Amino acid sequence: MPEPTQRERRPLRGGDLAAIVLALAVAGAIAYFWVQRRPAAPATPPAVPEQSAPAATPSTAPPSAAVQADPAQVKTLLEAASADPEYRRWLGAGGDLVRLWAVLTDNLAEGVSPRKQLPFLVPEQPFSVTEQGGRRVIASASYARYDRFGDAVASIDAKAMAAAYRALRPAVETAYRLLGYPDAVLDRVTARALHRLESAPHPGGPVEVVPHAEPGAGWAYADPALEHLGAVEKHLVRLGPRNASKVQAKAREIREALGLREPR
Repeated sequence: MPEPTQRERRPLRGGDLAAIVLALAVAGAIAYFWVQRRPAAPATPPAVPEQSAPAATPSTAPPSAAVQADPAQVKTLLEAASADPEYRRWLGAGGDLVRLWAVLTDNLAEGVSPRKQLPFLVPEQPFSVTEQGGRRVIASASYARYDRFGDAVASIDAKAMAAAYRALRPAVETAYRLLGYPDAVLDRVTARALHRLESAPHPGGPVEVVPHAEPGAGWAYADPALEHLGAVEKHLVRLGPRNASKVQAKAREIREALGLREPR
């Protein structure tokens, strides 16, 4: 069955929520490779607190060499972060991983689904519901679709990812600014992205769903408080308590390892 959705902004699929953790791992390995190959790496810009998110302004600057790396070397380095088979499968997707990290960070910080950037993380099994006490609720089998994902996220070493983040901060910040945020500070955006994952609500008990008001749009949460959540928070609910807790715990571990404060 189709996932619960909104017309303008569809909820994240479960694999999408590996975004920030996977991106930190990916970019960190790139950083190591880049620093080893480029001894004259740009100095890390000083951390200047941002008072608000910068307006999106189109950038005409050329891509920086700092955001490029050999995918084969990146994959080799990343394999050291976790031996989990699912995590290793993610590494085979390839692409411009520094830019991917920047895009995923932006998506999560703003509560926007990055599903287009992560098609390889979409669950194979369909969303499903079951009858319980005269109500239709999310089936346990639907939550179980994300068990491998949750285990893979939990397998990543937060301290290793924090070290990788620090090593590649200049490159990823460059990539992020080229998205249209010329004065952005990566630490600020990363803290917002991780905090969004950490602070998502945990509904108590079975989660009731109803047919969406729009034909063909699938299901919606029966509780208005859940239905009005952002895309990131909605799909954390869809992961189920087991997997959502693992994602949130890892986001918290990484933020604390980075020494980033919770956004006000």
